[in-house]
Amino acid sequence: MKELKLKYYLFLFLLFGGSAFAQQVSVQLSPGMMNYGGDLQSSVYTFKGAKFSIGADVLYRISKFSIRSGIHFGKVQGSDAEFTNYKSRNLSFASNIVDGNLCLQYDVFSLDDKKITPYIFAGVGVFHFNPYAIYNAQKVYLQPLGTEGQGLTAYPQKKMYSLTQLNVPVGIGMKYKVSDRIQVGIEACGRLLFTDYLDDVSDKYPDENELFKGRGQLAVDLSFRGDEVDPSLTYPSNKQRGSPAHNDNYYTTSLTFIYTLTQHSLFGGIGQRNKLIKDIDCPKNVNHK
Repeated sequence: MKELKLKYYLFLFLLFGGSAFAQQVSVQLSPGMMNYGGDLQSSVYTFKGAKFSIGADVLYRISKFSIRSGIHFGKVQGSDAEFTNYKSRNLSFASNIVDGNLCLQYDVFSLDDKKITPYIFAGVGVFHFNPYAIYNAQKVYLQPLGTEGQGLTAYPQKKMYSLTQLNVPVGIGMKYKVSDRIQVGIEACGRLLFTDYLDDVSDKYPDENELFKGRGQLAVDLSFRGDEVDPSLTYPSNKQRGSPAHNDNYYTTSLTFIYTLTQHSLFGGIGQRNKLIKDIDCPKNVNHK
């Protein structure tokens, strides 16, 4: 009796459940735009100041879930003169971004049954940045200067920030099935950061004399640039420079082009499933008297 029940349940699973375990390996190319949120960008989400980005991902899909991993390249920038109301502060920065991530994606509908589906994804990532400013027509990297007193003995609580850090990617998208192997769509992904120094601006101006002794005149010049707008302004030692209340972030908005490399069922497709069903030694018809 137990053997008959086992065969019966196996038969139902193969008949109705096999298609739910369709698997695919796909590659995704995502050209788009990258921007950031922080002290030198007043808008929460905007295309103003956005720069070109490109990403490539590999997706392994089982039913509605996909494990995806990829690498993205882009650039972010911010400027008081262009993007905030603090014109007299006159700070600016730009940074190239290299971003790698591992995420879990969920499709609301299965493209085995539908032509279009929204989806969401989240995971963990690592990124590299290196903020710089243009000063006297030269590119100057800001992190080694400790523009807010980082690394100075006078400020032991202010450590030099790392240029490679973890992030949390969270995104949404929509994709359309063009054919069995090709999909197109649009995707938006934000990266939550654990640093407020993506733009090299976070807290207070250090003491001018301490910064000069520890880092030199170039650090002083790039820590406070208000005198470039108004020469009468003097270095505002220990005054507020940025807002440490919230960490920075960056985000991409991309078109997506997806190509399926391989696809198969957990049981080798409908033909193989039918063969398995046929091979099951189902009980013969029993004539009841």
